[in-house]
Formats: sequence, C-alpha cells, structure tokens
Amino acid sequence: MNSQASTEAARSTSAPTSGEGLVRRLVEEVHNGHRLDRLDAFYGEGYHEHDPRVAPGAGGLREFWRELLYGFPDLTVTVDVLLADNDRVMAFMTWRGRHSGPFAGRPASGRELELHASELFRVDGGRITEHWAVVDYSVLRTFGAVHLQGPGPVRGGLDGRHSAAERENTALVLGAYEEVLSGHRLERAEAYYERDYVHHNAQMPAVPNGVEAFKVYFAGNFAAFPDLTATVDHVVADGDRVMVFATWRGHFTGASRGRAPTGRRLLMHTSDQFRLVEGRVAEHWEVVDYSGLQDAGIPVRPPVLG
Repeated sequence: MNSQASTEAARSTSAPTSGEGLVRRLVEEVHNGHRLDRLDAFYGEGYHEHDPRVAPGAGGLREFWRELLYGFPDLTVTVDVLLADNDRVMAFMTWRGRHSGPFAGRPASGRELELHASELFRVDGGRITEHWAVVDYSVLRTFGAVHLQGPGPVRGGLDGRHSAAERENTALVLGAYEEVLSGHRLERAEAYYERDYVHHNAQMPAVPNGVEAFKVYFAGNFAAFPDLTATVDHVVADGDRVMVFATWRGHFTGASRGRAPTGRRLLMHTSDQFRLVEGRVAEHWEVVDYSGLQDAGIPVRPPVLG
C-alpha cells in the first residue's frame, strides 16, 4: 500500500467530522448505491452548484444524475483522499463505469470510463449547500460531454480556525504558486520543495520526482507559455496536508517540446494536494483538466479503456 492509500485508510478509521461523514455517506448511498431518492438527505435548500452543466435546484441535480446513470448504469466512485476543513470538504475521486446507454446525445459505445475529479463541498447545518469540481474533460469529451465547468468564485485563503502549523503550511503553498509558478523563479524552488519530493499523477505521467526534474519540466512550460500564471481559487488545510483548486492562464506563443506555437489562450483548472514536512513539500498529488491544453493546441491522449 502506498503512502497516499495508507494515509487515507488511517483517516477513514478515525471519527469523521460532520462534513466528512456527510460526503462519505453521499458517495456510498448516491454515487455508488444510485439512491436518487436520497438526494434531499444530503443537499440543503438553496443548494448552489457551480457546474453550469447542472441546472439549478434539486430538479437539476436529479436530472444530472439520471443522465449519468442512464449512460453508465454500473457507475462506481472511489474516494482516493478526503480533507475536511471547518465547513468545507475537498476530495479526490475516481469515477468508473461502462458506457452502456445513451449519454450526452451519443449512443452507448461499450467503452470503459475512468475519470479523475476533485470535488469541493461546503456544508452547513448537516447539508451540502455549495459544490465545485475540477474534472478532466479531456476524458469526458470522448463520451460527448461539453466542457462548461469552472471553479467558481475565488476563495484563495483559509476560512475558520486553524493551527499555526496549518497556516504556515498554507502560506508556503501559496508562496510557491506566487513566486515560482506565476513569477517563474525556478531558482527559488528549493525554498518550497524538498530536494527529493515525490510527485504523483494518476491520470498520466507528468512531473518527475525531485526538484531538479521539477525545474526542467516547468522551464519547458514557461518557454511554451511565457505569460503563464496560476491563481489559487480555493484552499483547505488539515494537519500536514494542504489542498487547492487553481486556474492556469497564458498563451501558447513559444515552442513546446518540438510543437509549434498556436498563439491560443490557455485556461486550465487543476486541483493539488501537498504533504508538508518541516516547512517544505514532501509529496504532491494532482487532478488536472487536460482539456485546457487541448484547447491551447497541445495534443493530449487520455487512455482509452476497453
């Protein structure tokens, strides 16, 4: 069992916060049990969904789930990691199922779906009142879904009570986004990352482990997108973990690993989890919406399952 799975297993055996317990029951009963009659038990009055593909109100949520389960009747969802922070819960999830029915205007293809998403819930009074998501639309597009999602209003700081260590960890992560990733100061990477930090990406190979590989990878990104910036839209913290939603912007005006520039705009959403040790990032996991790279003119080949 890897360290990510070990940590998640340890978290799941502890007494859950009300928000954590609510989200886990939602996944068990609705996501995996397909109990649409239980939606009202989880979502509060005035619930606000930030995915424009979902129509407002309880009716819109039910219709979204009906369409999804029509297309993928054997849908299952795994919680890969979950972080509870006051009234917010952020979770990495993997959605799997076979395209056995019509979905997004397309007939059944028989292909398997494996979709990585990061979901952020705001909980009030024992009900979910707000929801955002980062979803890899480079996969969903192959099943006909239109990319309309956005991360929602910016809440780039911590809310509620936190320990001094949680605030320090969050300040370090936000500093890395500002100084290294938006300021392009790769010489400052060691101030934020352990020299041999470990990078995890379940979707496709991305940044190799270690600071030196990190510098090489992002030097290529900065060459391709000279005006690249990253804005943190949401951040939550718990113990030694910090999780964020981020939006990346720029223009593909430079060479990218042999690809000619298109001049197109990049708008890409990511979600990242960081484990910090003594003031530096020791491990990093991510969920990426690779459709942003596709729109900028960089081919992405998501795995096609049988």
